[in-house]
Amino acid sequence: MESVREAVFSSLGGSCEGLTVLDLFAGSGALGLEAWSRGASSVTFVEQHAAVFRVLRQNIESLDGPGLGAVRCIQADAIKWLGVAGESFDLILADPPYDLPDALRLTLEGIADHSVLTDGGTVVYELRSSGAVQVPETWSVVRDKTYGKTRVIMLQPRREEQP
Repeated sequence: MESVREAVFSSLGGSCEGLTVLDLFAGSGALGLEAWSRGASSVTFVEQHAAVFRVLRQNIESLDGPGLGAVRCIQADAIKWLGVAGESFDLILADPPYDLPDALRLTLEGIADHSVLTDGGTVVYELRSSGAVQVPETWSVVRDKTYGKTRVIMLQPRREEQP
């Protein structure tokens, strides 16, 4: 998992300096914590499950220190939370449970419908490497790479063609 995380952030240019980051389906917070340690100005973690949320908070507290950006933890259903987010992020990290039905479509629709991604922002989506994936046509795949049992897709909203 650490090698996947390193590959993801290398693909993003290595630094998250000044970025606002959203870690959906945060789990232990590994992706968001990595962005935080790489200079993100703020990281918002969203995790639904109470026991996992407690671990997430402990992980953040153990790493907190001077020079790190702002951090916020929200215990909520990630897809539903997109509808009340009320803000946009430069980088959205999403690593939903692999058995969550239709998670990719629902996540991308929620992001687009509620303007949760800034112009030029990127979504990094982790999923199981096996099985077909249907990316909504309103999104462009910037990168699609498999690391063993994990597949990482980087996406951006498809831009309207200029006349």
